[in-house]
Amino acid sequence: MQSMSVEGDVGICISFETQYKTDAHDKCLAVCGSLAAIGNWDVKKAVIADEKPENSGKWIVSVHLPANVKFEWKWVVVWRNTRIAFRWEERQNRVTEVGESGFMCIAYWNCDPIYEPLPESLSDTWTVEDDKRLEKLAGEEALEDTQSRKSVIASYIRDLGYLISWSLQSIKTKVMSFFHGVGGLFRRGSAHDHSD
Repeated sequence: MQSMSVEGDVGICISFETQYKTDAHDKCLAVCGSLAAIGNWDVKKAVIADEKPENSGKWIVSVHLPANVKFEWKWVVVWRNTRIAFRWEERQNRVTEVGESGFMCIAYWNCDPIYEPLPESLSDTWTVEDDKRLEKLAGEEALEDTQSRKSVIASYIRDLGYLISWSLQSIKTKVMSFFHGVGGLFRRGSAHDHSD
């Protein structure tokens, strides 16, 4: 996992994570924002995230920031070789506050962040197990988000099905009434012809 620290300060470890599928291998995601450690809004100095696992669309990067700071930031898609911005998030800057301990910030493209606690002194104790824990937490969050979306979509489809069924039944009833009424006119006319 890529990590960048503030010069002269061990700082607090903040892990940023998002889900975004790039359409080309030479594009990657980066965190860019109002602190020097994340580029001071200069894309060429933004912190590049790692895609783990490769081609999964899951991007993670850890940054060491000073304690007790407030900063603004966004995800940006950059060209890997030139570090020129391809696309910025289309939202207002996120505002995040760092306290005395590290945390994981899960922020999907254009969405508000979700914060999860991390162990203290991550720079000294970060292990493969911590990597797995981060991936598990992110996977669970993505799964919950996906299941929630699927549930909402299923509900809309079911409601749409009911609406279509009701509309078709209503149309069928009106068409049958119309033809029944027209048929009645012909029957009345036929009955009149026979009585003459």
